[in-house]
Amino acid sequence: MKKRYLIMLLALILLVYLTSCGKGGNADDTSVPNSDTTVETTPAPVPNVTIAAEGKSDYIIVFAHGDDNFDRAYEFRTLFSKATGINLQYEKDSTREGVEDACEIVIGRTDRDEFFDAQLDTLVSDAYVLSISRNRLLIYAANAQGYERAFAEFFHQVLNVEDINNMQIQKNATVALPEDFSVRAEPSFVLDGNKTASGAEYIVEGHTGGAYNYYKFGESLIYKFSTPIGDSFNYYTLQYSSDAYLKAELVYYLDGTKYVEKLFLEPGEHTSFKSLCDGAIWDLRTGSEIVALCLEPIKAKSAEFMLEDVTVATREIPDDVVYISSERYKLGIKLAWGGGISYLEDLNDGDNQLSNLLNDHDTGRLVQQSYYGTLSAPYRPAQYGDSIWSYNPVQGGDQYNNRSKLVDFSISEDGSSIYVKCRPLDWAQKNSRTPSYMENTYTIQGDMIKVDTRFVDFSGYTHREAHQELPAFYTVSYLGDFVFYNGTKAFSGDELTVKKDLPFWAGDPNAYFNMKSKETWCAWVSPEGYGVGVYTPIAEILLAGRYRYNGSRDSKNDATNYVAPLITYKLTTLKPFEYSYYITTGGVNDIRAAFENV
Repeated sequence: MKKRYLIMLLALILLVYLTSCGKGGNADDTSVPNSDTTVETTPAPVPNVTIAAEGKSDYIIVFAHGDDNFDRAYEFRTLFSKATGINLQYEKDSTREGVEDACEIVIGRTDRDEFFDAQLDTLVSDAYVLSISRNRLLIYAANAQGYERAFAEFFHQVLNVEDINNMQIQKNATVALPEDFSVRAEPSFVLDGNKTASGAEYIVEGHTGGAYNYYKFGESLIYKFSTPIGDSFNYYTLQYSSDAYLKAELVYYLDGTKYVEKLFLEPGEHTSFKSLCDGAIWDLRTGSEIVALCLEPIKAKSAEFMLEDVTVATREIPDDVVYISSERYKLGIKLAWGGGISYLEDLNDGDNQLSNLLNDHDTGRLVQQSYYGTLSAPYRPAQYGDSIWSYNPVQGGDQYNNRSKLVDFSISEDGSSIYVKCRPLDWAQKNSRTPSYMENTYTIQGDMIKVDTRFVDFSGYTHREAHQELPAFYTVSYLGDFVFYNGTKAFSGDELTVKKDLPFWAGDPNAYFNMKSKETWCAWVSPEGYGVGVYTPIAEILLAGRYRYNGSRDSKNDATNYVAPLITYKLTTLKPFEYSYYITTGGVNDIRAAFENV
């Protein structure tokens, strides 16, 4: 009996042992359990930072002082409202205490940088950062395009928006991000190594840092090309990205002699500057071997720049006047004089004795851009006639008949328009190029010629308010009667004013006619009532007169008639000025009707 109990006890002990080690296994068995015994677990969710829910938000947009920073904050606020219907409050960082756990959307560089470990100084071009720290969201980009990318990514992450320009309100939507959320986007355009897109290698001097061939600099930045670019050329293109206006010097050989050409670059992403070499258009000079490009910020304390490419070409040099035409008009653009209009013929006027309606006696005539600026130091005025003359960029050239530099030109494929760009001379100075550019696009549109103009001054001068000629307009003496509308009811058919014997305009207060309505066109017409009209919609005053009137039909004659639609305006350095004007021909009623339909 005892023996039977002992056997049963031993069997029980063995069963307990086997159960504790697995089914028939041993204590050293490390094999993976069969699937029917595996227990699956779900990872704990990453906590979210909730920016908005159920149509409400406790978040404040924070930005630093400055117009650009405010614009970015306002843009984000507008987008957030468009997406959720919630209007977030916003404040400058200096007026709001930076509490560690505050619910804030920080846009740009602020006094909250210490809360983020984002290495913001290394961002270039349109790179951006989105980062969560505690309850605070940072949105920072290196430029405006970067902010556009960053905002687009934010709304894609929180609301699955594909296009921020076409968002629909998602009311009561939850706007949340993981508390470890972080996105660092690199520039959308990069180049490998220190070389241009076409393979020209260079070394860079003067930079204070950068990445992906974007360089930051203060006083100057110099590119030195390991192998000179171009064997022979008269035209070059700089492809670049810049966040500031820049003075530039391109170093190359001109007719075999080392030469430094001075130019100016506007900010932009993946933009270009195209130019004929100095002297290419009338002296037929050719360049070779570009060896360096030197850059210096204008007004800005620092700049960021990427040289994307430098290419050269040899362009065919046309005659000093090029023409575009239609069934109605033949229009001549004098490239040798900065691209001003030197020839206008109405092919349907039926007058075989009257071809060119404009006067092109010298560089001050034509139909052209002209602006007036400072008389004060550091500018040094010169004298014109009996007057001390202000800074005065003139498209055609100067009082000594020196010619402005033609920078670029192109004619449309259909031959209906032509684009020109010039670096104008200062009228009263002698052969002195102004630090400015003028651009014109001339287009024949049926019975109308439209001229789109653009002017940018890079001088750094503080200019005074002055009457600006929009444009300066000179005709042949034969068109001696001045016609305009002097009433208050624009384009109502009211009687026109005719001045038949206007004197020389300079210094004559009676040569100014204040516009009383929006009908601001005027015309110079012949005794038979046929003429040429100009219409500048933004004009406020007409300045008009005749010089040595003799009734000549010769466009080269010293006698001429002049009008300038004027506005009172102060030029501002680095602020592009643009306007458009229109030209047509015919009887005064036809001219008026044409301008009414503009």
